[in-house]
Amino acid sequence: MIVEVFKLFGEEGGFEDDDSENGLLYVSFGGEMLDTSGVAFDDEEGSDSLDQSIVILSRNSKSDVEDKNKTRKSATQQCKENNFKNSLNNLFDIAHKDAFNIIKIDEDRQFLTLQRQEGRVGYMAGVDKKLCAVEERKCERKQRRELFKQTSMMRPGPSHTVDFEESISSDDERDMLKSKDSEMCESIIMPIKNKRGRKEIMTSRLASALDKCKVSDRDAVHLLIACAEVFNVNVNDYAINRSSVKRSRESFPFHQLNLNFAVVHWDSKILPNMIGTENVDRLPVIITAPNVEQLLGVPHLSSGTGKEISSAVYDTLKDWSMLEKVQAFVFDTTASNSGRLNGSCVLLELMLNRPILFLACRHPIFEIILQSVFSYSKLTTMSGPEIPIFKRFKNNWNQIDQTKYSTWVSDNEVKKILHKVADDVIIFCKDTLNQNLPRDDYKEFLELVIIFLGGVPPKGIHFKRPGAYHLARWMCKGIYCLKIYIFQEQFKLTKAEITSLKTICCFIVKCYIEFWFRSPNAIEAPYNDVLFLRKLEDYKSDDKQVAELAIKKFINHLWYLGEETACFSLFDDRIENHVKKQMAQQLLENDELQEDELTTEIQKKYVLKIGDVSQFLKQNLPLELLTPKSKNLFQRFQLSMEFLHQNPENWPNIDSYIEAKNILHHSSVINDAAERGVKLMEDFNTKFTKNENQKQYVLKVVQEYRKKYPSHTKDTLTKDAHK
Repeated sequence: MIVEVFKLFGEEGGFEDDDSENGLLYVSFGGEMLDTSGVAFDDEEGSDSLDQSIVILSRNSKSDVEDKNKTRKSATQQCKENNFKNSLNNLFDIAHKDAFNIIKIDEDRQFLTLQRQEGRVGYMAGVDKKLCAVEERKCERKQRRELFKQTSMMRPGPSHTVDFEESISSDDERDMLKSKDSEMCESIIMPIKNKRGRKEIMTSRLASALDKCKVSDRDAVHLLIACAEVFNVNVNDYAINRSSVKRSRESFPFHQLNLNFAVVHWDSKILPNMIGTENVDRLPVIITAPNVEQLLGVPHLSSGTGKEISSAVYDTLKDWSMLEKVQAFVFDTTASNSGRLNGSCVLLELMLNRPILFLACRHPIFEIILQSVFSYSKLTTMSGPEIPIFKRFKNNWNQIDQTKYSTWVSDNEVKKILHKVADDVIIFCKDTLNQNLPRDDYKEFLELVIIFLGGVPPKGIHFKRPGAYHLARWMCKGIYCLKIYIFQEQFKLTKAEITSLKTICCFIVKCYIEFWFRSPNAIEAPYNDVLFLRKLEDYKSDDKQVAELAIKKFINHLWYLGEETACFSLFDDRIENHVKKQMAQQLLENDELQEDELTTEIQKKYVLKIGDVSQFLKQNLPLELLTPKSKNLFQRFQLSMEFLHQNPENWPNIDSYIEAKNILHHSSVINDAAERGVKLMEDFNTKFTKNENQKQYVLKVVQEYRKKYPSHTKDTLTKDAHK
């Protein structure tokens, strides 16, 4: 209590007298003394100082009260004792009567006010435990150092040992001194703790492998120690603990891209946020170039509007210093991306302040066409995301005998439509199966077409159990329709459902399957669009309504018949050499652009009305699609035009042609890269960390590792060791 008084009022107050005989302790502030009555009195010098707050303590008063009242048990006495106990937590207030005027610091005034409240709100603790622990450790280290010095001084060196032993006259005395010395050393020397391992075990590849396999820091410690024991390595030599592993996984640098040009991809996906409290829009942003596919980031969006998407892509490109490198966009054909006024592509082009090549993802274009045919056929009524007939077929799959199936030859109407193309389609499907397909459902789709046409796939006839049939999964429509038609004799169907299945299956086989699997090829894209329009035009003789419906949907997405993209056909092997020669001459004749052509915006996609399709297909395509601005493609991707002066027959032997064809061939016109980014974010959305920056780093590391080691075979995983 006295200590608190001095802290509150400074060094002016102090002890003036100590009457040990009377058991009184006199305290003064400003020179004024107080006795046991609690009234100020003048000391021998007769001080006239101001009336100050005082404290009087009696050393013997406590014991006197205890002796007097220890036998009292009355209610009054117990009430007084309880009141006394309750008052012990209250402040013994000896503050100056003008304390609030004297105290200048507002925080001190508040502290005094809280101290005067009942229970002394906010009183200071007595011991700082953290500081005490630090001081104790410091003291222990100091003691160990002192003991070590003493022990070192008591241990004689080789030269001292000789002199010391020579001064001893007898062997008994020498043995006695040695035993005493050893006993003293044993009593002084303290046990030495094991040193912490300093060798770094984490490498960039090991950290990437742990991230790819979704191994947490704590699980990584278990694995590393277990592996070290298997290989007979002393784990105490290495820094293997959770914090060291965590720091190592976060510290490996990530290389920057050094590209002359690049194509940017993006695709949005609604996912839970990292703490799982709400859903947010995530936008994987990916850069591609020849032999390069790099995830730049997966920022979250406040909304899925074109403005938010364009801002997120721009900021991500800026962080990677790629704003000047981007030459093309690859995007899904949704309104938020391809909108004429507020689409993300238009807004991002304005932010970059230069013309950009628009490469709409070709897969969604063909998905729209198949969806329109599926809806027109009225195969089933749908009131939600599920498709009832597909659900019914999936539930009845166990009752189907897979050895008893039907083909197209069992129906004369189907046979009439497909008999001219059946053999060519089977050959195309078998050739495509020999290629590296990105997904298993692509393979199943091709195999079902071959079985439907009466052929046998390369790996024999077998059927997979029906999978997901959600309305948004476009390929399931083709797979389910083919599979239901093949087992129609074992599955109850109405006449309307059978008719709808025929409509869908014939369209898939004759018009759709080939152009879907050719869609990823950028060089073939313009001519494929022309051929697909011709195929649909010819299909009017088989099913006019379906053909017109498909044409109506497709002409809204003629992105690859634009001024620049038409130049892709220069490298298409299906284009005859005399046509290529005419295309080259047309590009070379327009070396100088007219002033009005310079100010005209480059056409992003070809605009065609449905009534003009027949006339359009009569033109010399793709020759008549070229304009003076078409050569911008060569400048955009830094392609040489020297080969255009040569005969097209010699182009395959010219380096400039080979280089240009290789660059354009690796230009992606599908958005699978962004879809892989979406899947990556789904897999690691709630893994490892809730820190946004670290989450972005993990995604990049995993994507890089998967790209470097695409399979789990021993040869693939040890290819670096063989170099």
